[in-house]
Amino acid sequence: MLSPRKLLLTGLIAALAVPASARAGLYGFNEAYPYTQEEKLLNIEVPPRSIMNYRNLMRENVITLSNYGKSRRPGFQIMVHEGQDLLTRSLWEYHLEGYLKARNAGENVEDPAFLINLKQTSPAYEPLVGSRAAEYLKSIDAIAVNNRYCGKIQPSPAIANNNLPLISLDNCANEKNYDAAIAASLQDKTPLYAFIHKDKAFRKIAAQPIINENAENIFNLRSAKNISFLLNDELYADKNDFIEAIRASNYDIVVIEPYFHGTQPFTPEDVNAMQYKKNGTRRQLLARFRVSEAKDTDYYWKNSWKIGSPGWLARASFVEPHAALTRYWHDDWKNLMSRYFKGIVDSGYDGAFLTGLENHRYFEQQTPLE
Repeated sequence: MLSPRKLLLTGLIAALAVPASARAGLYGFNEAYPYTQEEKLLNIEVPPRSIMNYRNLMRENVITLSNYGKSRRPGFQIMVHEGQDLLTRSLWEYHLEGYLKARNAGENVEDPAFLINLKQTSPAYEPLVGSRAAEYLKSIDAIAVNNRYCGKIQPSPAIANNNLPLISLDNCANEKNYDAAIAASLQDKTPLYAFIHKDKAFRKIAAQPIINENAENIFNLRSAKNISFLLNDELYADKNDFIEAIRASNYDIVVIEPYFHGTQPFTPEDVNAMQYKKNGTRRQLLARFRVSEAKDTDYYWKNSWKIGSPGWLARASFVEPHAALTRYWHDDWKNLMSRYFKGIVDSGYDGAFLTGLENHRYFEQQTPLE
């Protein structure tokens, strides 16, 4: 049996004195360790010769995972959480391109005035033929966005323009907003996971009423009419109780962590049992997978690791107290990530729910261009 290992955050924890919850976090709903004042006041005295395109590097990871999963098991589905930034080229990427050209041409880039002739606004949607954004778009089967209804946040036009299935996760202020979100999602035919109290979300499947229940077999994300996220298993003392709770529900899609209590992997037999609804029809069971974060409960974690050692452990996670942001383009991290992902594919899950795609913003903030 795998044992949890303590994440050593060395000094950073003291600087980020925020109460830490044990529950699994999702960006937009949880906050564990926000930006420090030093990070906010970042000052780069010597402009770097080269800056990586952190968005393309994130796209590459998603593309690689998707290609592997689909090559091993045709029909393997990829749902991303809040990956809208990666669907089109951003203003930051245009400025990065201009910066690198100017730097390589020997221009003075300490004064950002050279950016004035570049694009000043990022188009909502551009043709993506031949770009890594186009490959990223092809590699995903659905996208989950935060607060489409209760926050009235408009999804990227690229989602509708490419007929990409959409799921909404909504933290509603009150019952009235909650009911309005349900009504709007039914009209839009968008699967919705809505809640009012953040501390009760993602943790008990029986407590979440099914919105738009149906008795059909679901063989892909596009045909699903409802969804549940059961990412916090602390209310379930036994793995079998957890499995039976899912089996007793009729959700079309259920998203779980691939390890019960962070230590016990779900076997192929466990996965198969959870792939059927109470009414006997087929559902889609997805495993949550962190593309750019390492957890101290993951099997590969070593006791000697801490922020900065190995060097690809960059900082404490913004949303989870027992996780660290990785330099997700580093070969060592990609090798670990690949082995972990292989276990998910080989266990028989219908797909993966990829999180942490927002972390490219942290590295961009460390090398500001806008």
